[in-house]
Amino acid sequence: MLLLVVGAVVVCAAAVLGGITGFGFALVCTPLLLLAGFPLAEVVVVNLTIGLVTRLVVAVKFRDAVDRRRATALVVGCVPGLLLGAATRTVVDGPVLEMTAGGVAVLVAGYLLLRPPASRPAGAAPRSRLPAGGAGMLGGFLGITTSLNGPPPVILLSRQQAVPRQFVADLAVYFVACNALALLLIGLTGDLAADRVGWLLACWLPGALIGNALGTALGGRVPAALFGRLTLGLVLVTGATTVIRAVTGG
Repeated sequence: MLLLVVGAVVVCAAAVLGGITGFGFALVCTPLLLLAGFPLAEVVVVNLTIGLVTRLVVAVKFRDAVDRRRATALVVGCVPGLLLGAATRTVVDGPVLEMTAGGVAVLVAGYLLLRPPASRPAGAAPRSRLPAGGAGMLGGFLGITTSLNGPPPVILLSRQQAVPRQFVADLAVYFVACNALALLLIGLTGDLAADRVGWLLACWLPGALIGNALGTALGGRVPAALFGRLTLGLVLVTGATTVIRAVTGG
């Protein structure tokens, strides 16, 4: 019971941050739930499911702000990443996957924090679909293996200087599609304890929805400059936590 309560607090707090930043739920939730003692397989399914439900609400709310070209490229790109990740998770140990995901997040987020992107000149040609497709592919791989599918598209959108509302909207569309496909693949492979995961979701999902609604309401009040630092800083901190946990085996 105590473990369930701790998990509920973690999920609710992570949902508030996820609502503010548009992506931080799994990044915060994953290392903390693993630290609490929940196995990686359960954490992945719970995070993907809660992320799917909460981001679906956001995707509907901010549908007018979606950059359809970029969001489509992210979603299409995630498909091969999901397939590769589904094959990888059967042969690679969980701590290795956690350390890899956290390490990539730390390196890239740290780079962007130290070297902000240059302003995009007025009248510049439309962005290529390739960077978004690549970010979607890497995100799909990390999503089905560790549930940390946020860093690649987050770094892409930060680099492209998406405004906060569009940032949240594009990520919401991506998370809904990527998480749904990841859960489908996990279900098809039989790597899903439906009874236990269902119980965890029943206990935690209401708090996640409340936290997400609160975070979404607060998100529009965050200044753009602070928003950028908050998102990249969140990737950096939680990525480092994941690496430390994987290395120490804690």
